[in-house]
Amino acid sequence: MDITTLRELREPPVAVLRVTGPLTESGALIEQAQAAFDKGMRHILIDLSNVPYMATAGLRALHAIYMLLREAAGADAAAVGSGISAGTYASPHLKLLGPNKHVLEVLKTAGYDMFLQIHTNYQQALESFG
Repeated sequence: MDITTLRELREPPVAVLRVTGPLTESGALIEQAQAAFDKGMRHILIDLSNVPYMATAGLRALHAIYMLLREAAGADAAAVGSGISAGTYASPHLKLLGPNKHVLEVLKTAGYDMFLQIHTNYQQALESFG
């Protein structure tokens, strides 16, 4: 797996993590997200368009990144949980781009589509941050 980090200098600035190859371990993706976070990035788009397969370690990485950003934003956990249950919440800080049908099925089966927006268009994904 290879991860390339780009910075989209827009308002708000967005770190784009482009993952290439099977997402079968969590450490590298979490480290890249943490590095972007440490540089002040509070909005992250993870590009999964070149990921042919995602294992549970990939799900753990996405969850860890989601929690990092959610906690930094000071989101009320109870309100977020209620919003997820009601289908009215989507993370404003972490979004996904371009998973293939197999990866999308993994994300949906795990329920990640209930709290993460999944985009098919790069520009629209960036614009969704505000």
